[in-house]
Amino acid sequence: MLRSLSLSFWGIAAVGLVSACGGDDTSLPPLFEPKPECVGDAITPLAGQHRQVISFLEIGDLADGFDLDGDGDPDNKMAGVGSLAGPAIQDSLDAYDILIPLEMFDFPTAGADECVKFALYLGNFKTDIDDDGDDTAVDGGDCDDHDMSVPGAEVNTNRKDDDCDGIANEQNDGPNQTASADTADMDGDLQSMAAGDCDDSNNMVKAGTPEICGDGLDNDCDGVADRTTDSMGVVTACNPYDATPDTIRVDARGFDAAGAPLIFFDSGVVTAAGGGLKLVAGPSLFQVAVPITDGIELTLKITGTTIEADVAMAGGRVVAVNGRLGGVIDAVTADTIRGLDVPEISLTPENSLLDAVFANVLGPLLALPAKPPGSPHAGCRTPDIDVDRDGLEAFCDKNLDGDAATQQVDTCVDGDGSVVEDTVVGGVVKHCSEAVDSRGRHRFPDGISVELNFTTAPADLVRP
Repeated sequence: MLRSLSLSFWGIAAVGLVSACGGDDTSLPPLFEPKPECVGDAITPLAGQHRQVISFLEIGDLADGFDLDGDGDPDNKMAGVGSLAGPAIQDSLDAYDILIPLEMFDFPTAGADECVKFALYLGNFKTDIDDDGDDTAVDGGDCDDHDMSVPGAEVNTNRKDDDCDGIANEQNDGPNQTASADTADMDGDLQSMAAGDCDDSNNMVKAGTPEICGDGLDNDCDGVADRTTDSMGVVTACNPYDATPDTIRVDARGFDAAGAPLIFFDSGVVTAAGGGLKLVAGPSLFQVAVPITDGIELTLKITGTTIEADVAMAGGRVVAVNGRLGGVIDAVTADTIRGLDVPEISLTPENSLLDAVFANVLGPLLALPAKPPGSPHAGCRTPDIDVDRDGLEAFCDKNLDGDAATQQVDTCVDGDGSVVEDTVVGGVVKHCSEAVDSRGRHRFPDGISVELNFTTAPADLVRP
């Protein structure tokens, strides 16, 4: 499904473009009241302790959800697509398309602590040093990141593995390949192409050589640079998710213009519980840019995020296990997810995730309630979390015609009953989800609850 349903919670924060009346209720405090920053060390990127990377991520079951609305029940509407999204999320992790490092601050040693801070980043593990469009460290990727012609067609005169199959100058290039018969050792590494040297022009490359992580070369001649797998496909060298820390480059897109991390929690607490240690932090914003295929880059955004995790040790370093991360994917975010083609949920490139949820098949799959017959907005579905606490909003297509390609949300109903519809100004559609109130706040912040289970592994973080 090419990450299909895992993308159902990726979005880009939109900017409010339309002013509208109504929706200015100030009688109740925000559902997610941020805590003040605790007194402790400042968050200084790459100057903290206990650097890690998220090594496992999945949409949890309903029971895993946090009680976001205070009604005593767990909230996780996205649990309905968890089993469908799981393989796609895992594929993205395995391909290092989702790489989320983090580091802690004001937490020198593992123990109870009333002020623990941490920041999350966007990480890079693959490289494309030669700028040929092919990445290292993944199957079918670049096995020589210093040569733009690799990967490419095999050249039988250059003593190199041009097509990244782990063999140099093979005699035939079919399913039953025969290694080169050349027994010369031109690079002085004591191995010929006939004996398994897949680059007889570089003495850092030959069969049996330990893989060097990050050098852009297929040192061990298994066809993949910067990674080694065993016969079962388990990554045994250059694995950022195991207990042995690997170097991960922190992407500049994880910082604001002043160099501060975009995502951080500055009021966490670690308590002793059940013979172990538990971290609790939030509510805050969880947001990280993720590159997708074909030049599409989306941003994971979950508002009101609370994090809980057990503090454990791996490889002599602090990590998080049994982690839970929960919050809300709001309507504004959902309506900015565009350009994706996910037939399983009738999400077409011209439509948004909001359209798929509230005007198509994903709403029933998530069991989102619909306004009853007789209502002025009968059939319009509502999210499950009333973030602004003025009554649940509703979203619908007022011109349902049965054509999935044209079913789009064009009507937003505020919790107070006021209605905002899509408008066209200067040939540009201004979506109702983008409406703001008289103080510039989004009119439609209600959203769908989501909970993610996660684990981290130790990592070494460096700037690119």
